[in-house]
Amino acid sequence: MKKFRKIAAVLLCVVMIAASLQCLAFAAPQDSGKLNFLVLGDSIAEGFGVENKEDAAYGKIVADTNGYNYRNLAQVANDTQDLIRKIETVDEFRESIAWADIINICIGSNNYLASKDVVWITIGALFGTNDKKLDEIAYGIYDDLNTIYSLIREINPDATLIFDNIYCAWKGLGHIPFIKAVSRINAMLNKFAAKHDDVVIFDTSAVISHNTELLADDCVHPNAKGNVELARHMLILLKNLGLGENTEPVILTPGVDYNFYRQSFGNVFGTVVWQLVRFLTGNVPGIDI
Repeated sequence: MKKFRKIAAVLLCVVMIAASLQCLAFAAPQDSGKLNFLVLGDSIAEGFGVENKEDAAYGKIVADTNGYNYRNLAQVANDTQDLIRKIETVDEFRESIAWADIINICIGSNNYLASKDVVWITIGALFGTNDKKLDEIAYGIYDDLNTIYSLIREINPDATLIFDNIYCAWKGLGHIPFIKAVSRINAMLNKFAAKHDDVVIFDTSAVISHNTELLADDCVHPNAKGNVELARHMLILLKNLGLGENTEPVILTPGVDYNFYRQSFGNVFGTVVWQLVRFLTGNVPGIDI
């Protein structure tokens, strides 16, 4: 019996040592002296426009290029209130914020796009009869951005904070209400950044707006090429901030475009829907409406 206990004790020690080595191996990349890059926000930050977003979202390309440790907690349809709630209540968010050296946040467009009243807001904005609601949404975003800032700074006072502004992907009929929303949101982002001298704005609008070739088939999210271009411009910004040396994206895993309509409705009907959406949003090459 004693011999059995000794053997069992030895085996237990081996298991514990192996487990500890696994933990050390898992933790090693986080302790290697690399900067820690955290992405928060909505579907654009998540990489919704590519099928392999874990490998090909713009944040991952940036991390791969500059050798950062990388985490992405962005999620489709998140708005500013969702992000506030998660920072306040989700341990993974709070731990990741504390971990980060650089925090990139893309948030705000879903306050408009995911609103339960988006149809009526859009119709009103299209005919100029409901701009007041757009103003209310914009002022709400401004208040929420300041709350997000305060929550993050309570957890991590030193991380570099980079907020994406909002681009307008539409040139057609949808441009009229969408640009009204985008201009108001970006005005609030600029006002927010002016209040906090440690906040940096990443100009996604200069990269994506009106560039049809950079859009997925939903005519909203950046496709694989769009994510590469966002990464390219983010790398330039990070170099200017002294946080990286590279400006040419390193592509370890090429992105695969996510064809939302064709995957949702099948190739034939999905293609019809896609072309209709492209037409209504002014994203048919060579055709303006």
